[in-house]
Amino acid sequence: MCQKCGCSWKKHQHITYEYVTKLTRLNESSSLSDINQRLSDLRFEKAEIENVYKKLAKFLHANSILPLNDDILEYLKHFIQEEQMKRNSGDQNNDIIHNLEQIMKNYEEDINLFKEAIKNDKDPSNRKDVLKPNEIFSLVGTLYRLPINGSQIREQVNGLKLTQENLSTKREIIVRLPAKANSSKVMLQFQQIISSN
Repeated sequence: MCQKCGCSWKKHQHITYEYVTKLTRLNESSSLSDINQRLSDLRFEKAEIENVYKKLAKFLHANSILPLNDDILEYLKHFIQEEQMKRNSGDQNNDIIHNLEQIMKNYEEDINLFKEAIKNDKDPSNRKDVLKPNEIFSLVGTLYRLPINGSQIREQVNGLKLTQENLSTKREIIVRLPAKANSSKVMLQFQQIISSN
């Protein structure tokens, strides 16, 4: 949900990034090492993020009533389609499309391996690679501590929490019972049931 106007994220999803040209004179050797370091840091963060979302997906699959919902795959397919539309408009984004397809392929492979491993295992407590509920918050905390993308991830999570709070307050209905409702036959029976337990 958009934090500015409150509409669905699909209405604003077409703008995923903007290019701004900025010319700067750099020392070639130091700038190359800075670029290589930045790429290395980004690759590390990408691996950390992938590790966390795969563990969380496995946890949800192992502990859900319904089978695994592959929203991540749908989300990646959507971004691939967006990038393909941009490419058709003249953008040079083949690397982005290739990387998104690679992420989707790796995720599908990991989840399919996990599904095969748990197909015959009906007791989730026996699974060694599935998170325990008390490990979730520390795992998400590792994302918040990422130096490059951590603050953005925290901001997005806080936005989701705010949206959920807003939705729950809109659904919540407070009913004020009249004073004589406490002495009604149904309430007296209810109190009796509660006190006997």
